[in-house]
Amino acid sequence: MLSYPPSSNRVCTSQRHRPEILSAFVLYLAFCLFTLTASAIAASESIRVLVEGLSGKELANVEAALAVPPALIQEGKVDRLWLERFESQAPGKVKEALEAFGYYRPAISTRMDVPEEGVFRLTVRVDPGEPVRLTTVRVQVQGPGATDKVLTKAASDFPLHAGDVMRHDVYERSKEELQSKAVERGYLDANFPVRTIRLDAAESKAEIDLMLETGEPYRFGEVSFRGAPRYPRPFLQTFLDFKPGDPFSYEKIVQTQLNLATTERFQSVVIQPDKAGAKDYAIPMNVELTPSPQKIVKVGVGFTTDYGPGFSVRYEDLNVADSAQRLESELNLSQRLQGLALRYRFPGSTDFRSFTSTRLGAQREDTVSYTTKTLSADIERTRGFGKDRLGSIYLQLQKEDSTAGGDTTDTFLLIPGIRFSQRGYDSLIRPAKGFAYKLEARGTTQSFGSDVGFAQFLGYGDVLLPLVDRFSLKLRGQAGATSMNGNILDVPVSFRFFTGGDNSVRGYAYQSLGPTNAQGEVIGGKHLLVGSIELEGAIGQNWGAAVFYDTGNAFDDFDSLNLAQSAGVGVRYYTPVGPVRVDLARQLGVSDPGYRFHFTIGMQF
Repeated sequence: MLSYPPSSNRVCTSQRHRPEILSAFVLYLAFCLFTLTASAIAASESIRVLVEGLSGKELANVEAALAVPPALIQEGKVDRLWLERFESQAPGKVKEALEAFGYYRPAISTRMDVPEEGVFRLTVRVDPGEPVRLTTVRVQVQGPGATDKVLTKAASDFPLHAGDVMRHDVYERSKEELQSKAVERGYLDANFPVRTIRLDAAESKAEIDLMLETGEPYRFGEVSFRGAPRYPRPFLQTFLDFKPGDPFSYEKIVQTQLNLATTERFQSVVIQPDKAGAKDYAIPMNVELTPSPQKIVKVGVGFTTDYGPGFSVRYEDLNVADSAQRLESELNLSQRLQGLALRYRFPGSTDFRSFTSTRLGAQREDTVSYTTKTLSADIERTRGFGKDRLGSIYLQLQKEDSTAGGDTTDTFLLIPGIRFSQRGYDSLIRPAKGFAYKLEARGTTQSFGSDVGFAQFLGYGDVLLPLVDRFSLKLRGQAGATSMNGNILDVPVSFRFFTGGDNSVRGYAYQSLGPTNAQGEVIGGKHLLVGSIELEGAIGQNWGAAVFYDTGNAFDDFDSLNLAQSAGVGVRYYTPVGPVRVDLARQLGVSDPGYRFHFTIGMQF
């Protein structure tokens, strides 16, 4: 359950205190901390407590109860009077610590001896005896939530049953979880009018009576947005994970906060339910927003082995003419790739993940296998399908001049396509588990006015699995297939398949793998198949070391498929803007294997 602190109470501190007073106060706190720590260490060295007859959680709880207080050591010596008092209190502390686990009649004996000069050892021998067992457990739900299937199931799944040991820690935790579940489902006034434990320690038996009164369910009321008057209200409403009249849920509040916070349009988001202002159990919702600057210029530099050193400038207008429409323009300049793109987004009317965009772009790419010059324009309609799932349809116009293996193409294409993607990671900076995949189908025909006809299917996926001892396993795969009646050389180079480089088969230059012509020059293929497996071990907070194996190639048919292979080691350094990766890969399965460094830092082009 989440709690929301009131926004009206503020504490102001005076600025008149002199720096020397503050410094003296800090030194005093440090001295106290040092003194307490030193006393605790001295006590543990001079007085040792040995507990016999217990194990597991029972032993841990008793040892915690018998922690030696620092006050037993005075001026470096054990205070014998306080030590005797500590020994006399030990049975009571042990008994209380064991009651949480259902043991109410333990047999406890203590013995004090001096194994060496200046060291006292207290041995506590414990026979826990027979635990108290439950004869009856009644857990009920009453009130309007008595027919709520989630709550009735939670009550029936209460972890304590007749015949079980009476565990107070399990009872308290499960009781709180049942109440929290009721609150999560909108029963904010849920309480326990009956919460009784009848204990007969002499007979080693107990009964539990627990009744949850849910009270009336609350609903979401009207929503007020404050702090972002320049954004249209219908646009802000698309971020809500609820609507007025829905059952109240803290989970939906958290999801709404995430929706708003991850959009880059707002610097801070605070959502306050106004329970005091509820009418007919409808809670007004106040959403406090602090907008990000509307116009943003971002300058970036970086380096990748694929493209060499690079520079980028990006301009964004997040709220064009107070319409929530978005303008993006970007210039990328690197050693092997130069591009300029302009994109305009129209937000959807019902879901913040949905939008329509138009894009104009110009790009030149020069690799070891080909050179391309393209002009393109496209329109795309994107729709959200629940959390982290996106689907889109698009129509693209492209004019391309390209050269590969001495052959030049000058092609015009009109290409419709469809995309679907999903991703889910537990962290954006350093994920420990998660997955991502992308699927795409596209194609064209001379009937559309294109110079060549073909159909293509593309897929990409990776899975990150956590292992023991802060190790993780990453599996990555990529595939592509082309269907056409003509020659692949009639297809523009940007629609042929190549591989090799930082993010495919390491150990080979970027886009250096694929079918070749008679002169041995790579010209690209109809199909693509790439796979990778990588084991990484975490080192400290921000570092990691990895070993990997990559394989794959582009090809025209399976008879000619020749999988390139490589293996290597790498180092990772994680930063808030993404990881820095350094890999050393060695080619496998060739007569004269080569080595290649792969280095990626900052922006990737």
